[in-house]
Amino acid sequence: MPSTALRLAIAAAFMVPAAVSAQSTPQTDAKPADKGKDKTIQRVEVKGAAANYDPRRDDTAGKTVLSAEEIRKYGDDNIFDVLKRAPGVTVTDKTIRMRGLGAGYTQILVNGDRPPPGFSLDALTPDQIERIEVIRAASAEYSMQAIAGTINIVLRKVVSKPQRDLRLNATRSPLQHGCTVGGTWGEKVGDLSYFVNGSAFGGHNEFHSRGADRLTLPDGTVSQARTSNYRGGGAYRGIVVFPRLNWKIDDANELNLSAGMQASSHAWSGFSHNDNLVGAFGAPDWIDMPGRSSGEQWMMRGEIGWIAKVGGGKLDVSLSGERSRDDNDNASDYFSAGRAHHLLRDWDTVYRPRRASFRGKFARTLFDGHSLVTGVDASRQRNDDTRDRRDQQDDAPETHVVEGYQPEVARLAAFVQDEWSIDKQLSVYLGGRWEGVRTGSGATGMAETTSRSHVLSPVAQTLYKFPDKSGRQVRLALTRTYKAPTVDQLTARRYLAALNTRFSPDSSGNPALKPELANGIDVAFEQYWPEGGMVAVSGTQRLVTDYIRTRLDLDPDGRWIYRPLNDGGARVRSLEAELKLPLRMVSTAAAGFDMRASVTRNWSEVTTVPGPGNRLDGQTPMSANVGLDYRKDKLSVGASMAYQEGGWVRISDAQSRRQHTRRDVDAYAAWKLDEHLQLRFTLNNILGMDNASENAYEDANGLSRQASWQQGATRVGVNVEMKM
Repeated sequence: MPSTALRLAIAAAFMVPAAVSAQSTPQTDAKPADKGKDKTIQRVEVKGAAANYDPRRDDTAGKTVLSAEEIRKYGDDNIFDVLKRAPGVTVTDKTIRMRGLGAGYTQILVNGDRPPPGFSLDALTPDQIERIEVIRAASAEYSMQAIAGTINIVLRKVVSKPQRDLRLNATRSPLQHGCTVGGTWGEKVGDLSYFVNGSAFGGHNEFHSRGADRLTLPDGTVSQARTSNYRGGGAYRGIVVFPRLNWKIDDANELNLSAGMQASSHAWSGFSHNDNLVGAFGAPDWIDMPGRSSGEQWMMRGEIGWIAKVGGGKLDVSLSGERSRDDNDNASDYFSAGRAHHLLRDWDTVYRPRRASFRGKFARTLFDGHSLVTGVDASRQRNDDTRDRRDQQDDAPETHVVEGYQPEVARLAAFVQDEWSIDKQLSVYLGGRWEGVRTGSGATGMAETTSRSHVLSPVAQTLYKFPDKSGRQVRLALTRTYKAPTVDQLTARRYLAALNTRFSPDSSGNPALKPELANGIDVAFEQYWPEGGMVAVSGTQRLVTDYIRTRLDLDPDGRWIYRPLNDGGARVRSLEAELKLPLRMVSTAAAGFDMRASVTRNWSEVTTVPGPGNRLDGQTPMSANVGLDYRKDKLSVGASMAYQEGGWVRISDAQSRRQHTRRDVDAYAAWKLDEHLQLRFTLNNILGMDNASENAYEDANGLSRQASWQQGATRVGVNVEMKM
């Protein structure tokens, strides 16, 4: 937060010097001492409190910070496994959720900004991350598109001393094997420092899944039933590089240059087979479906930033640009029973987004402990997307359609915030942010559509620390946040499903959509102990208006289609408790053990969807994390469990979805051979949890149910970490 330097200055002003000593030369006569030889010298040392600063405890805006040590503790090879152990965070099918709410409600940032087009969190390895900030209440400095909260991933930056390290990682399970090689090279030479962090990865994945479909008529008769089996797999590989250069020109000016590059490729093949038990599923009824897919993706990014001391404060401006490309080739064969009919479908897609962004921020300490920050953000993104569709059934002529799609999004935002340290016990944060978005889209055979929206979001937060260094404190936050429609939701372009059913429909947008708005309140109580332990209890509520609901309809042409619309509102509530406890606080015999635990209970109701189970965005009802770590000398071991409660969710009056309960248990053991070499062994998904889900649709024609299951497996990993 911008008040960090202010807090340190205040702490230093109130602090008694850690060491004060005076030396004087005694006078042997009454004559004045010679000023050149006998000058009295006093040596004063003041040790600041920077090491004692804890953003979780001291920042007015509540947040949880995962340090680099916590991020790398379990030897994870992806960021999703890291975040599933963060308090109040759940990960479902690579969707990151806070308060049980997923994409669009939980804001994901990289270095305080939206990830550039083509940026993949899959390719981001934990050793490239400096810290992760889990921000529960919105902050004006960041976008207010954070109804559930914000997760800010801060990448490693310039080093203050030479740094060279190399990491080797290998993982294996019955369904997967892969390896990653990554490292860091950083140097500081005078006023110039540079930093390069990168990794290369590759491996092979196997997939095995089963499914079942059933249609039951109103009289209880089963008119359709089938089972399906899929087996497939393929190889993947990629490289990620993040270089950065810093030049401290003088005491008042600093120049930063940074870049980023991600590139990856994959090739998959698989075979799906259906067994019809009752009735038929279409004409022709496809039974065997072999398929193959390949793709290449790359992203390049550059940024130049300037930091200057001007007007008694600090000015921070940056200009960045990104380009990426994503090519995917998907080909499938569809065969009916006895191969009487054959459909060859070859769909190729190319996505070419590019974006330019400008960010400016000015921070200045004012009178009476005020820390003022104001700034602007602006960006423009344009995509050039193409889909090449070729279909040929039996001996009929080939159908060849080329579709173009050119969406464009322009954003402009301005914010101001003031953090006021009233005294050592009380601090107040006031801020506001205005954000405007213009979205335009054009597509082959369609008229261009344009949508404009803007939101003014005030925010107020306060932190009160009880006196006498009790370690107790309370927080209160009032926010106005929002969820903007996506580009796909705003365009009237229609996306066709390969095989159209009520469980895999077409989709189209709605240019008239408005943003969802949410007024929220957050209250928290925290207790910190000098030994490093803490306990926190918090409660939140969000009242959402202009809720965007996706409605499933049957078109006159007989195809199922999803369309979004603003429909009613929703209320979201959460209750969260967190505990960190070094067990030496309980018993000296337990020195070296650290325990952590958190549990979150979520509720929500959508006003236009009948209950029970009418939860917003398939909200996770309850999640919990518990972990135990032990460290002694050169050995560290630990284990954790992440729990997600499942259950049925009512999506509409006719449609429901069930997510099964998950229990992910992980463990690690690290042995530091010497100051330069460490070995780490990891186990992920020790219980071998599978992935399962179920969908249901009931109307006057009967009840349709679809169940799916995908095999999971325990994964073993070995890491070698070297410092050179």
